[in-house]
Amino acid sequence: MFSFIANLINAIRTIIVVVPNTCFWAIFCCLATFTPWSRRGVEFGGSCWGWINLRLNGVKVIYQGLENIDPHQTYMVIANHKSFLDIYTIFSCRALYCLFVAKRELTKIPIFGTALQRSGSIIIDRGNRKEAILRLQAQGKILKSRETSIVLFAEGTRGPASIRLGKFKKGGFMLASQLGLPILPLTISNSGNLQPKGKIAIKPGTITLTFSPAIESPEFNEEISPREILGEVNKVMEKTREAIDSHL
Repeated sequence: MFSFIANLINAIRTIIVVVPNTCFWAIFCCLATFTPWSRRGVEFGGSCWGWINLRLNGVKVIYQGLENIDPHQTYMVIANHKSFLDIYTIFSCRALYCLFVAKRELTKIPIFGTALQRSGSIIIDRGNRKEAILRLQAQGKILKSRETSIVLFAEGTRGPASIRLGKFKKGGFMLASQLGLPILPLTISNSGNLQPKGKIAIKPGTITLTFSPAIESPEFNEEISPREILGEVNKVMEKTREAIDSHL
């Protein structure tokens, strides 16, 4: 009974915080895109949106490996994915400016979807692989020219908290090679326990973001498989998760 009441309170708090906060900063970012300060406005709005969603729901974030980020370098940020909290935590980190590869379904969310499109995020239709690849390539080139890092969740979708890392998809690694971007491994720990997939309530707690040293992606060649670099990034993130879990 106590657990039910606690979850209900967390769910109510989550809705009260996230819904109006998302609407406000989505409108802010949309308006910012019509000004000469579009990039700074979107960066500021996204950071505030993520930070407020976390802090008012009792979530603290520990940032590790910030020294591995070169503020003048554009990266392909490859991250694991367990929760919506992953998005909040990445946006809350001011160490690098980045936009996401997002599924088209998210653009249907009122206000938020408009902000997502106007921000310059890469929107793909996961049901049309060919179109998705072409859009990734075209939009990726634009973001690179604007010195904007790209965040892609390696597993493609949220996975259960019980599984440390899911199977990585190769699309992000191929795109990094095609664009000549170094890969910045980002390991997110404990988000799936605080807001599991399919749950609304956010539990108070701590999330750890660990940026590992960047890995240079090989020059793109149709005959070269991305599996080698994929495997290298997977090993780095696996070791990071093991190191963090051992200290819990």
